[in-house]
Amino acid sequence: MKYLAPWIVTPFILALAACSDSGNSNSNSGESIDPPDPAPLYSAEVRRTEFGIPHIKAQDWGSLGYGYGYAYSQDNFCVTMREIAQAGGRWAELTGAQVERDHLWRYLNGDREAFKADFFDVLPQRDRDLVTGFAAGMNRYLDETGIDQLPAGENGCRGEPWVYRFDHLDLMMYLRKIALQASTDQSIVRDAILRVQGPPAQQVASADLQELSPSLYQSLKTLGETVRPTEVGSNAITLGGNATQSGAGMLLGNPHQPWNGSGRWYEAHLTIPGEYDVAGASLQGLPWIGIGFTRDLAWTHTVDYATRFTLYEVTLNPDNPMQYDYDGQWRDIEATTVAAQVLQEDGSLATVERTFYSTHYGLVLDLGGVDPAIGGWPTAAGTLISMRDANLDTGLRSLTQYVEKAQASDMEGYRHALRHIGNPVFHEFAADRHGGMYYGQISAVPHVTQAQLDTCQTGIMGIIATVSSNAFTGLDGSRSECEWGEDADAPTGTHVYGLAAHPQILGRGAVGNSNNSYWLSDPTMPLEGFPVVFGWMGHEGNQQFMRTRITHIMIGERLAGTDGISDAPLFDLQTLKTVMYLNRVHAAEIVLDDVLEICGDYLDDPEAEIEPATREALSETCDVLANWDRHANVDSRGTQVFIEFWGGIRDELGSQFQNIVVGDDFWKVDYDPADPIHTPRGIDTALPANHDLVIKKLLRAHQRLTDAGVALDARWGDTQFLERNDERVAIHGGMGQAGIFGAISSGLGEGGYRNPGSGNSYIQAVTWDGSECPIADTMLVHSQSVQPTSEHYADQSRLYAKKEWVRFPFCEEEIQAAQIGETLVLESD
Repeated sequence: MKYLAPWIVTPFILALAACSDSGNSNSNSGESIDPPDPAPLYSAEVRRTEFGIPHIKAQDWGSLGYGYGYAYSQDNFCVTMREIAQAGGRWAELTGAQVERDHLWRYLNGDREAFKADFFDVLPQRDRDLVTGFAAGMNRYLDETGIDQLPAGENGCRGEPWVYRFDHLDLMMYLRKIALQASTDQSIVRDAILRVQGPPAQQVASADLQELSPSLYQSLKTLGETVRPTEVGSNAITLGGNATQSGAGMLLGNPHQPWNGSGRWYEAHLTIPGEYDVAGASLQGLPWIGIGFTRDLAWTHTVDYATRFTLYEVTLNPDNPMQYDYDGQWRDIEATTVAAQVLQEDGSLATVERTFYSTHYGLVLDLGGVDPAIGGWPTAAGTLISMRDANLDTGLRSLTQYVEKAQASDMEGYRHALRHIGNPVFHEFAADRHGGMYYGQISAVPHVTQAQLDTCQTGIMGIIATVSSNAFTGLDGSRSECEWGEDADAPTGTHVYGLAAHPQILGRGAVGNSNNSYWLSDPTMPLEGFPVVFGWMGHEGNQQFMRTRITHIMIGERLAGTDGISDAPLFDLQTLKTVMYLNRVHAAEIVLDDVLEICGDYLDDPEAEIEPATREALSETCDVLANWDRHANVDSRGTQVFIEFWGGIRDELGSQFQNIVVGDDFWKVDYDPADPIHTPRGIDTALPANHDLVIKKLLRAHQRLTDAGVALDARWGDTQFLERNDERVAIHGGMGQAGIFGAISSGLGEGGYRNPGSGNSYIQAVTWDGSECPIADTMLVHSQSVQPTSEHYADQSRLYAKKEWVRFPFCEEEIQAAQIGETLVLESD
């Protein structure tokens, strides 16, 4: 393997126009002429506009990556450096910690030569150049800055032992790790892999599921509670010409990503003149734009709860626990031992080995960590569970797909780029200047048919599927008919569904999604008849999230012009941005009137025996809710009371997997699959049990807020905030499970809801007029830099608090007008 570094690092130079003195150009002077300097390996220019947004321009892909890697590192080098050290399986070698994870990544990556052959050399030259250049740019920043001068603090890495010069393969390992976050590197799966200790010493005894302890079912329900979805999600609205006043396409992207770590967004603009010109945001350390826009189109994603992997249950040989049955023949379980270095207290390195076990499907799992009753090797049924992951090689195709999406000029071209199935976990949304719009559930989904689900989910796998609402797909691994299938248009050898098989809409109407399945992306045209593997969260005919419902309610009201924003129907850019920041609390819209009625009846009941302190607490709670505006704006007073109340209701009645409130006796109008956007709603006030529940949860809300020192009628912006140095920045939005479109994930602690962990992050509202330039208003809620010393540590956060936006400069004249500071030219031999 040949590594590009070390190179000669040239100093920073300003972009200057080349000129010459005509007096020195006489070819007959007799003076010797020095040969021209060799062309640099990389050459890129970086210009910054407001809020620290870098605009990188280069003439080739390697140079573009070089400029981007350097510019990114100026803001957030340490975030990605940490991830690279972990993805390469070197963390224990450098820190002495987490050797188990190093073992896993060394197993998944193999040796460097094998990884290079399997995951780098097979990429198109363009993609290899971009990755190699990005790594070189990051290394240049490290060389110029020096380890001991890197940023310090919580998000820094000054003097850390895990900082080192790395190459393109190290970066590619990190890119692959990102693609596996929803499958093999999901915490519950990773833990199950690392629990495996090998085969039992004694003979395997088979068991009949009917004779197993009744606690097994409850044990598997614990699995559901463990993997209950979090608020890491997204909203998206894409509008075709029939839904906009101008007739051009329009798009709102609103991912709810983490505000720290590798899942955080970074804004940039990347240009190779005549070949590639795209702006938007990427996740930390990724050399491509993940959500963005071009002259002709814009796109975004929402997290898609489709199936990413399949659990396979195999029958063990009772005489040899290292064999399993497959179509009546015994197959051997493969054992692979990997070694990792571990730093010792005296500074020496010790070699630690670990053995991983796999069937032909993939790695063996031990689910005994969820509950011992499930068992490991063997399970309580005398079987073994292994896993096949659809995303093991998705990272190979991601870069290719994202580059081609940005090179498309319309929706057909955009859809064509999706044939690579290089998206590991997202719904796709796009709009173009011509008035076209597109939606597709186009991510890596194992090719498991509904017929296979109906016939192959047996044994423990059948119980897991039932209890988890199909969040976990498990099949009988002893029969070949339960293997994944293959589509002719799928990437060769992947055995995922091909592009044509996925749910999708291509048209000129309106589509929205807030992390439920594909089913109601357009409620006027439901997508139906697809296997549950395409979307188990809010699958066809099932109750939907509160956020899903408010999304479609707001779209419908805006199309009709009945939302009070503007009398004119359909969307323009301003009304789209207004919808983004409305902060309606939909759960309050459908239950609060009944809550206040129950509260009033209880307080006015002459026969109720109420302690004075209880009466005072309940009266205060209900008075605040009665005067609340039912929004989560910074000036709203009482949002915290409803959020704590609704959290209590969800604790009592929330489903394990679906993030909804269920209960046949709770709702006044039960869920109706024929009216999924408007049901269920209202509280059945005729039932005394509901009165008791509401009063209990109102008092709980009062107690929790009082214990945290939060006034019930405090401004929401004084209660939920982001701490930046000595400043508190108010954050509007709130609990997505309460039906707040602008979801913010923050837990109640002393003094309020401090420092949200995720939620509204990179937001973009994009459309076009008759000019060549796109019109893009954006907002990076957590701001560009993780460093407290940076002027871009909180600048956009302050704008977000005021519901403002940033007009993203895209065309050359816009960039020149908005440029701050000098142009930086980067060259490398």
